[in-house]
Amino acid sequence: MGKTFNFKGVTKTLIFAILSVGFGSSFLYGYNIGVINAPQTVVGMWIRSVTCGRMIGHSYSSYVCGVDAEVSAQNGTSGTSNRRGSRFENATETDLWCCELTDDDQQRLFRDNYKLNVMWTAVASVFCVGGLLGALASNYLVFRFGRKGTLLLNNLTGFGALGFLVFPRLAFSYEMLLIGRFLAGLNGGVTSAVAPLYMVEIPPTHIRGTLGGLHQFFIVLAILISQILGHPKVLGNDLYWPYLFGIGIIPIVFQLLTLPFCPESPKYLYLDKDKEAKAEKAMKRLRRKSVYDEEMEDLREKKETTDDQRLTMLALFKDPFLRRVAIMSMIVTSCSHVSGHGTVIYYSTAVFKSAGLTGGTAIWATIGMGALYALSTFVTAATVEKAGRKTLLLIGLGGMGILTILLTAFMVMFQKTHSSSGAVKEGGEGYEWTSYASMVAIFLHTIIYSIGPGTIPAFLVSEMFTQGPRAAVTSLALAVNWLSALIVVLLYPLVQAEIGGYTFLIFAGALAVYFGYVWLRVPETKGKTPEEVMEVLKEKFGFSGDQSRPTASQVVC
Repeated sequence: MGKTFNFKGVTKTLIFAILSVGFGSSFLYGYNIGVINAPQTVVGMWIRSVTCGRMIGHSYSSYVCGVDAEVSAQNGTSGTSNRRGSRFENATETDLWCCELTDDDQQRLFRDNYKLNVMWTAVASVFCVGGLLGALASNYLVFRFGRKGTLLLNNLTGFGALGFLVFPRLAFSYEMLLIGRFLAGLNGGVTSAVAPLYMVEIPPTHIRGTLGGLHQFFIVLAILISQILGHPKVLGNDLYWPYLFGIGIIPIVFQLLTLPFCPESPKYLYLDKDKEAKAEKAMKRLRRKSVYDEEMEDLREKKETTDDQRLTMLALFKDPFLRRVAIMSMIVTSCSHVSGHGTVIYYSTAVFKSAGLTGGTAIWATIGMGALYALSTFVTAATVEKAGRKTLLLIGLGGMGILTILLTAFMVMFQKTHSSSGAVKEGGEGYEWTSYASMVAIFLHTIIYSIGPGTIPAFLVSEMFTQGPRAAVTSLALAVNWLSALIVVLLYPLVQAEIGGYTFLIFAGALAVYFGYVWLRVPETKGKTPEEVMEVLKEKFGFSGDQSRPTASQVVC
């Protein structure tokens, strides 16, 4: 156990600060990722009712299917959407939006109504748009307001998101849902960049990986809780779903009550702002006396021997060495979503349904997946200092590649032997096991993901850079991560509708490419300081020390 977690240098203030940021920021980020998944059908039915009310001008519940359509046709709302194999295939546009749906119709809600599917895809993907902008803005924010100050200010976007997500039903406006998801994404984009930065900078080097990994643990714990609360018997129903979004107020209030009492990052105060007295005061609160003097001396030495001032994003690409490492960081970070697991998070219930599980079973399978995700992420955070970052990342990428191929095989077998309602086709007897095999494959996929791509990239990038370029690289890498998430979330439902279970073969190919790249290019950072990692990268890429030094015009003073 001594090699896994050494308590030297750990104080109550350090643990308090990690918990404040973990539950106040990382948890809220994860909750906003998962909360939209379980009530998908319920919220989709609500969007459908809002659209119907706008079309026919009276109560959704009083619409008479096939009769009121004649009136709406005279008002120019007739026509059909692209839907295949449903009882609405030749219906009017108004019937499509307003007719009462059976349980089987609700299972095919988004597949039968193309426009509703586009609306839901927009609700899911606008979160990524906000995340992309938040990640790009974080580089300026962390220098202007500090790590702690930025996280406190970020709660404003959290409050704004809650306002739009909790009250759209009262306003009869699904547009409010879109705005709320965008603001939630903006909040998540800043959190994804700043929270792990703070968590990596404040602990001692020997437990940096363990405490840095807690950022991802709080994210997946929140996803699990959002899935439990989103169950139809809890808050994921047509009566309580707005309150499901309102739960986000808890981590916001928690952080506002706790983070003001936490110290700012000593590295930021001393190396970025040249405030030695404040850095010493913060370090005294975060360290035991036995290691305080040693770490402050290390900071002074870095300040005196290196010209490691904060760099702009432009400076990263003007400097040939930093450009290479920044691109490597962006590639590594993007594997989190291009691996395909992001589709399971955003559309997990739908993925389980397409794998053959019934609606109720699919929701419980999603909750089970979240529980495994949280447990395996915690285990990874506890063992990362012993196993090594690169090793865990390779295990994750390789294992996910194998499981993705197996998942494809199971889903295709099920879809070829069963109808869209789940009934067995002629000659398809004996393949009922494929739905449960798909569920097992997704569960194992989740475990392996949490070992590698789900946890490691979040703090690996911070470990590869010294103080000067760290914030800019983190911002850029996470912007690419959010962009890749946006592309996957937008394209997955469209591609899946065309090629079904074969969609995951695309992810299998991407995983093979990532595995080869990490094997050949990415260094191991376990037990190394950022300066030591930079020296390893200079040697790997064939750069001398002089070639990697930015000019004064590239530095933001």
